[in-house]
Amino acid sequence: MGIELRSVVVLYAIELLILIVSSIMGFYVGPYLISQSLMNELRSELMSTVDLGPNFIFLHNLAIDTLMAIPIIGPLVFTIALIMTGFILGTYVAFTTSSPIVLIPALVVTMFLPHGIIELMAYAFSTTGSLVLTRKFIKAMRGAGSVTRNDLITLLIYYTISIILLYVAANIEYLEIIRLGSVIKGLVSG
Repeated sequence: MGIELRSVVVLYAIELLILIVSSIMGFYVGPYLISQSLMNELRSELMSTVDLGPNFIFLHNLAIDTLMAIPIIGPLVFTIALIMTGFILGTYVAFTTSSPIVLIPALVVTMFLPHGIIELMAYAFSTTGSLVLTRKFIKAMRGAGSVTRNDLITLLIYYTISIILLYVAANIEYLEIIRLGSVIKGLVSG
């Protein structure tokens, strides 16, 4: 029983790669698959989360994180959620501007502002826990071991760490939205 930090860091790097590749795909392919009106609706829904506060952001991310923590299906949910996020980001940038260079700051904001780093790390923790227990399940089905109480406790430790990280990330994200929102309003009105 122990936390595999190396595995968490590897998954974090995989998250970054998936987001980059899927956002590039979204930029070039998304406008052919997703309508402008749907993107506007998604944008409006996203902007309304500011009014709902950090707890709404936390609960939304917790639902995704919980699915990622489930053995066997968690890694699939992890992959789908990241591909969708990157694809939608790329599509949004494509509808907003015709320059793929704008993807760079969009990805930097998504991946490297403090909330992004912490949120992606949280997802890496829950998915690592899922993968560890999935490996144990597979070994047990092959008769090469068993799933023990300690294995379940390890999954709960990964999941608990991810919940704490998500709560911190949601509060930071809310503050970033409030701060960036006021900066943007200041630039527009000034």
